Amino acid sequence: MTSRIAAAVATCALSLGVLASGAGVAAAAPSAPADDASSLRPAVDARAAAVDRCSYQVVRSHDSRYVYSVSGVFGDGARELTPQKEDYVRFSGDWRKVVQVDACAGGRGQVPTALRVTGKLERPENYDPSVPRTIHSNDLKPAASSVIPKAPELTSVDRLDAATVRVTWKPAQGNPDQVVLMERKPFYSSEIGVWHPYTFQWDVRAGATSMDRKLERDADIPSDARAHSYWTRVIKGGFVSDLRAEKPVTVEP
Repeated sequence: MTSRIAAAVATCALSLGVLASGAGVAAAAPSAPADDASSLRPAVDARAAAVDRCSYQVVRSHDSRYVYSVSGVFGDGARELTPQKEDYVRFSGDWRKVVQVDACAGGRGQVPTALRVTGKLERPENYDPSVPRTIHSNDLKPAASSVIPKAPELTSVDRLDAATVRVTWKPAQGNPDQVVLMERKPFYSSEIGVWHPYTFQWDVRAGATSMDRKLERDADIPSDARAHSYWTRVIKGGFVSDLRAEKPVTVEP
């Protein structure tokens, strides 16, 4: 698949995925006047928490023009931290980028006193000089690991009929703000006529421990894109369950 087609697939899939989840897409706001109070706020809105002794979760806003990194602030200065896993997550209708980083990579065990997000303009030659080349968050004091919620374990994926499965999980603990069923399945891009895997996020009603999902069984789906995978996430207090702990259960249609 050429890079042009891949880009079109990603754009089309993201648009439909957002619509399917009931979320909207926010356009970038124009630059505020220099004397406006908003100009004093950091360009990257972010929060951080420890997941364990070495791993930290950063939940941030996203501007697709920039390439982001997370640095740890230590006694001897700051250094960029190794990414472990990242994904887009919808928090109460607002899509945020969730990134988990490793502060112990390379044998270092020092705990950072703060984290800092930096975004660098990916293709500065394509933008007016007024567009900032580098943007930052404030220094983030990581919250304790107790704020990271735990996702309930899947217990089964049962076939109800040839085209339907029921996904069941254990009850969520700790009164989360939202339980989410994640579903990765074939998605059809009508604009370019291609089937490819795409991940959807489905909010679960309070107290529910199962959801029925339809399998995509179109004969034109290529064999390497036919599998369906399911796992859960939990959102609470602006953070999401540990992305590294997700263990999808996969079924063939």
